[in-house]
Amino acid sequence: MLKKIVAYILYTFISINMAYADTDVLPILSGVGGNFNAVDSDGNMVEFNSYFGNVVVIAFGYTNCADICPFTLGYLKKLYAQLNEEEQEHVKILFVTVDPEYDTPAHLNDFLNYFNKDFIGISGTKEQTDHIVSIYQAQYNELSREGMPTHNIRRINTKLLENDEEEKAKLFSHSVSIYLVDKEGFTRSIEFTGTPKDKFVEKIQQLIKE
Repeated sequence: MLKKIVAYILYTFISINMAYADTDVLPILSGVGGNFNAVDSDGNMVEFNSYFGNVVVIAFGYTNCADICPFTLGYLKKLYAQLNEEEQEHVKILFVTVDPEYDTPAHLNDFLNYFNKDFIGISGTKEQTDHIVSIYQAQYNELSREGMPTHNIRRINTKLLENDEEEKAKLFSHSVSIYLVDKEGFTRSIEFTGTPKDKFVEKIQQLIKE
């Protein structure tokens, strides 16, 4: 009888662990992320908590970035396209600029429309930007304080100016991580453009179903 009880307990323990292994629940990454206030690419004041109920994908960059930002947004465009229409309704793609002085909401909106009209740009003040960067444990640094003439920068789109002054822009280095946030605002995974898109999509779909 004792052997049967021990065998039953062992069987139950193994079954439970196999069930947990199959679900492969994404952990909450404590200390990464949180609420913030900013301005979106439609010019509206927003707070991150307003996106609750949606799975959110966050990337950092700026419109004058000549290489990694267009590559990252191209990756996210393909990633988003792998979701069906119903899934897309529950997913928000946020691109947070590290150059809010140059990346006005209107310019950021034009830039993101090149990739996908559903993508949301996040701008605001430098203080707001620094807060967002800090809570996600990201980084950015100015590479050129004086500014470089923009005709020397390979760009997706030009910025509409009100005068004929020579346009100059700063260059930055910045984090290239992509943050996956669940419907309650908790960061659940940190990915990169090297993450296989199928794997990333599966994680998004998992969080949609939670």
